[in-house]
Amino acid sequence: MLWDYDTVANGNLTKVQPQLGALPVAMQQRYILKDLMQCLVGIRAQYIVPEDFIIDAQLDGSMREVVQQILPLATYFSGIQRLMAASDGHGQVLNALNAALQDLTSDFYALIAQVDEELQRQRMTVQNFLYYLQPTMWVMEEVWKVLRDIQANECRGGAVLNLLYGRIRLLEGNAAAQQMLTTLTNAAGAPFMRQLQLWIHKGQLGHTSKEFLVQDNDTAGLPGRHADDYWEKRYSVRHEQVPAFLSRYTDIILSTGKYLNVIRQCGKATLPIQEQQLELELAGTHAGRIEKVILEAYYFAAGMLLNVLLQEHDLLGHLKSVKNYLLLGQGDFITLFMDACEPELSKPVDHVQLLILENLLGLTLRLSMGRQDPYNDDLHCDLLTYDLVTQLSKIMGQQEEQAYGQSQTPREELRGIECFSFSYEAKWPCSIVLNHIAISKYQMLFRQLFYCKHAERQICKIWKLNHAPKDRSYAELHRSLCTLRQRMMNAIQNIEYYMIYEVIVPNWHLFSERLKHVENVDEVLLHHQDFLDSCLKSCVMTESSQLSRAIFKLCKICIDFCSFIELEQLLEPSERFAERVNYFDLEFKELLVSFLQQIITTARKNRNSFINLVYRINFNGFYTEEMEKIGREAVEEKELKEGQEQEREQD
Repeated sequence: MLWDYDTVANGNLTKVQPQLGALPVAMQQRYILKDLMQCLVGIRAQYIVPEDFIIDAQLDGSMREVVQQILPLATYFSGIQRLMAASDGHGQVLNALNAALQDLTSDFYALIAQVDEELQRQRMTVQNFLYYLQPTMWVMEEVWKVLRDIQANECRGGAVLNLLYGRIRLLEGNAAAQQMLTTLTNAAGAPFMRQLQLWIHKGQLGHTSKEFLVQDNDTAGLPGRHADDYWEKRYSVRHEQVPAFLSRYTDIILSTGKYLNVIRQCGKATLPIQEQQLELELAGTHAGRIEKVILEAYYFAAGMLLNVLLQEHDLLGHLKSVKNYLLLGQGDFITLFMDACEPELSKPVDHVQLLILENLLGLTLRLSMGRQDPYNDDLHCDLLTYDLVTQLSKIMGQQEEQAYGQSQTPREELRGIECFSFSYEAKWPCSIVLNHIAISKYQMLFRQLFYCKHAERQICKIWKLNHAPKDRSYAELHRSLCTLRQRMMNAIQNIEYYMIYEVIVPNWHLFSERLKHVENVDEVLLHHQDFLDSCLKSCVMTESSQLSRAIFKLCKICIDFCSFIELEQLLEPSERFAERVNYFDLEFKELLVSFLQQIITTARKNRNSFINLVYRINFNGFYTEEMEKIGREAVEEKELKEGQEQEREQD
């Protein structure tokens, strides 16, 4: 169809034409009309020079003005033909647009043929020709402009539809051009809409997916342990390919296909593709139909995947299982496990045999109520390469690593108890929720609780060793030892109680209630993340690692004290023994008071329930005086620093 003003080598078109100045006006009109029709369809004419469209100077002046008004149509039509040829084969959407433009071209040729027929009957004038062509000129101009913008911006796929849609909205008042561009947009959007239907009804991307608004990042991983990477990164939105008329539904479209993709991988049937054609219509009738089809597919996919997770794969059962094991919700299990594994976990971490721990775990599960848990096979033992404080410092960032990096315990000094944790490997699709990030958060909570529980057990163990002094002369020393032991027990048990009964239990109850009203998997993920983040924050593990470090030190001094008592119990009390007890007393008191003061300082900055822990441990005001002293010293130190800074500024 691209003549591009070539000379036709046959017929009368190559004959030498007479000079217009030698002809009467009526004959000039006949000749110029023939030239105009040739020029409009891309054929080289005699009296109009193509491309620049210079009109023969001998043409009548009034007729020249009318012809000058018609000639822009030649620019638009030839430009459209060139742009169609340049964009051919550049994607399904542009190919569909070119196919629709072929119909426009055929209609234009038919119009020129009708004008030629009228000319043969001598019923056509230049003024009539302009009148017939005026609506076509308006339409052709808009089509030419939009094609020029498509080529200039190198648009493909959804970007083409977006540009067409934007141009339609600018044509309010030009009904003919608006209707034509709407028709072209519907035709160009047919491949895009077919891909949309395939995605929202099957969760699949076809061979035209590079032009679609969803892309498949197939390097993001496969379902399994790293299911969060699969869920978050496997499919994403190409924002440059989102048409404006679908921008409100982008997230819904993405989620619908993701849900269906998981449903298919679980072996379930998806929606049949609806045969109706999705069309764009500014009046809102078809736009409403698009919305209806998208929302119906979304609600189907969301409801079905939620049913697959909650009913068929018992997600709530898996969550309860994780809570029982990693949040110490099942008391008999953790007691039996620690009884069995403490000797092994007391070794240096490099000497701990993971296979022994796994065997003891299996034995404990069979002896405890865990034997009734259908998912206990998903529970495993894990030895991490660092303690909890180091892990939190790495999570908090470089500043904490620099601040505490030198004080981190070398690996050769770490015991198994400090590096131990449970891991839980949920099967697909439950691993979407119980992914490795969520399990890591559970593990952080577990490690803090587990270490506190270990410290409590050690204190209980030495309580049984010596109930009364062997020598009445050391009754005062024995009394101070028992008092210290009781204060240690009170602190550790209250820390445990706070984390379990004031943080985990109420947050779990809130999470369980929210799960009853969820409508899609994304809400499950959101509520689960909120539950874990709330627990971590309330268990003083997100503000900074300083508070967790303080809990670790408190437990460590208690464990060291218990080890000392176990070694010294067979010996007679001595002055050295009294000095060591006094040392542990002062060290523990200093650590605990500092810890409580840190909680008070943190609670003033952020509203949280930390302060309840202070009230529980310092229920009778025993540590109040020491805390006030530390508070005064902190204020004095701050004032001193501010005074020094002011002096430096004045200097």
